[in-house]
Amino acid sequence: MTSGYLENITPDSFSGEVFAFEGIERAITLVNGPSGCKFYHSATADFQTIRQPAFDPLAFPDEWFFGQPRVPCTYLDTRDYVYGSRDKLREAARFLRENVSFDLLCVVNSPGAALIGDDLREIAGAAAGKPCVTIESPGFSANIGDGYENAVIRLVQQLGLKKTNIRPGRVNILGLSIFHKYWAGDARELRRLFALSGIEAGCFVCAGCGVDDLRTIPAAALNVVLRPEYGLRSAQRLEEEFGTPFYLCPGPPVGFSATEKMITDLCALLGKNADAFRRASEKARARAFVHIARVHSLTGLPKAALFAVEGDYAEIYAYVSFLVRHFGMVLETASALNPETAVFRDRLKELLTRLKMSGALGRDILDTQGELVFANGNTIAKLKLRGHVFSGIEIALPSLGYLDVLPRTHIGLAGALTLTEQVLNGLMFR
Repeated sequence: MTSGYLENITPDSFSGEVFAFEGIERAITLVNGPSGCKFYHSATADFQTIRQPAFDPLAFPDEWFFGQPRVPCTYLDTRDYVYGSRDKLREAARFLRENVSFDLLCVVNSPGAALIGDDLREIAGAAAGKPCVTIESPGFSANIGDGYENAVIRLVQQLGLKKTNIRPGRVNILGLSIFHKYWAGDARELRRLFALSGIEAGCFVCAGCGVDDLRTIPAAALNVVLRPEYGLRSAQRLEEEFGTPFYLCPGPPVGFSATEKMITDLCALLGKNADAFRRASEKARARAFVHIARVHSLTGLPKAALFAVEGDYAEIYAYVSFLVRHFGMVLETASALNPETAVFRDRLKELLTRLKMSGALGRDILDTQGELVFANGNTIAKLKLRGHVFSGIEIALPSLGYLDVLPRTHIGLAGALTLTEQVLNGLMFR
C-alpha cells in the first residue's frame, strides 16, 4: 500500500498493472502468485467489464480461475517460493492455450513472487504459444498510476511496435483505465466529441482496446493524455520512441469550459473545424442553465453550497474548477490521494489561491461539513456511518455498488450534464 494508507487504503502498482492488462480485449492476465492476489482484481475487472451473466462460481471451477471469470493465478505456496514457480507457470499457460481463446497473455508477478527470479517470458511465453507480455517486478509500494504506466510501457516494448505512416487527424487516448469508475462512458463520450470535430479516435490504450489496436499506436498524429498520473510518462516514452507529440489535459475534461478548451486545442493542433462541437456545447450549456436557474429561483442553490472532493491532484483540479466556477459552490475540503506523485500539485494550489480556498487543501475528508461529497464509495460509506448528513457522488472506485445500466460519464458535455443533474438532486434530496 502507498503512504497514508492508515487513512486511505489506495491500490498499489501491482493493481495498476493488472487493471491495465485487463483493459485489453481478448487478453488474459495471469497472476503468478498466491490465490489471495487474484480475488479482488478479478471481481473488480468483472464488475467494470462484465463477462458472465450470473454470479456462478461453478462456471469457472478450474484450479487456475477459482470460480471467477477473470485473472487466473498460479496459486503459489511455500514450496514454490523455495523451488521456483516454473512448473505451475508452464502448466497454467498450457491450460489457457488449450481451453481459452485469447490473443495476448500478460503475466504479472505478485510482489512475493518477484523475489523468486523465474524468467516469466521464457517459461510462460513458450508454453502459451501466443504473444506474451511479462512484468517480473510489480513495483512493490509504488502507486496504481505508476503500475499502470509500467504496463503500458512494457506493452510498447514487448509487442515490438514499429514506426509507420502517420494518419493525419488521428489521436490515441492515454490515461484511461478500467479502474476509473465511468471508463466506458468516458470513452463513448470522447468518441462522440471527436466525431463532431472530424478527429479520428485511434487506440484507447488499455481501455477496451484490442491487440491490433495497440499495434496502431505509432500511426497517431497526436497522443491525448487525459489523466497525467496515468498517462504522462507513457506519452513521453511514445514521443521518444516514435516522435509522436502529446497533448496534456489539466486533469480529465470535467465541465463545459475544460471540454471546450480540450476540443478547441485539439482542433487547432490537428487542423480541424470545431464549429459543430461548439454548437453542441452551446445547446448543452443552455439545457444545464435552465435547470440550474429554476432550482436557484426556489432555493438559492447551488450557489455557496459547501462541497468536498477526494482524488488525485489532477482530478481535484478538474472537479473544483467546474463546481466553483460554474455553480458558484464553495470548496470546503480537498483530500489528495497519492501525493508523492502529484503531477499537478502546484497547479491546484495556484487555482485554490486564486479562488481564495487554499485552506481546503489537506483537511481530513472524514471531518468535512460539505453538503456534497465527491469521492469513492468507501469514503462516502464512512461519512454515512459517522452520521454526517450529505449527498455522496461517486467519482472513483471502490463503488457502493450502484449499477449503471447505461454507461455514464463525468467528462465532456454529457458529463457536465450528468454532474448538473447529480449536484441539483443531491442538494435538494439529501
